[in-house]
Amino acid sequence: MSEREMLEGFETLLSTGGRLLKGNNVEIDLQTRAFKPELLLKIWKNFIEPAGCTVSRWIAADGGARELLVRMGFCASADGGFPLKNGYRGEREAEEKSFPGFVYFGTLRGGQSIGHNGDIVVIGNVNQGAEIAAKGNVTVIGRLNGLVHAGCGGDDGVAVVARSLETGQVRIGTKLGIIDRNSPFWGRAVTLKINDNEVQVAPWPEL
Repeated sequence: MSEREMLEGFETLLSTGGRLLKGNNVEIDLQTRAFKPELLLKIWKNFIEPAGCTVSRWIAADGGARELLVRMGFCASADGGFPLKNGYRGEREAEEKSFPGFVYFGTLRGGQSIGHNGDIVVIGNVNQGAEIAAKGNVTVIGRLNGLVHAGCGGDDGVAVVARSLETGQVRIGTKLGIIDRNSPFWGRAVTLKINDNEVQVAPWPEL
């Protein structure tokens, strides 16, 4: 994902669901991106400050990026700093109720997966064969063509939001939603949520 695409993703996220981030903690995954102070300033001005959120951790595979972040006083790790538990990231003990959101920049390719105890935001595409499992909400600022399970701990009150819905099934809590390619919502920006005990689709952000 280019820097321009990343900034466009920020703009889309803020215009459609930015209010959900206000006052919350997020984790930002820079992946292998080389990090410079100029990029931090752009992320701050285009996302963190207008969203009103707090970055609890920066995740960077690039050693130089991690070193720079630590020298600037930020919490940074290579891979999120906690193990996978039952298909989702387990940062704290099970009895704790609140977890920071996890922001992933880039495309999830077939065979790749992300799991987290809180909300997940992907600024990029989720390709066929990729999987996302979140105990909270899932937002994809891109094409959703892979498998998503929001509320994987059994919460039927969460939602899935996608800029372009291109997958045949979405799981929310204990329910499975099936989407036909002939659906008027296919390839559209949508929100999926459980209403009347079934997964329902509506234009983003109406539902």
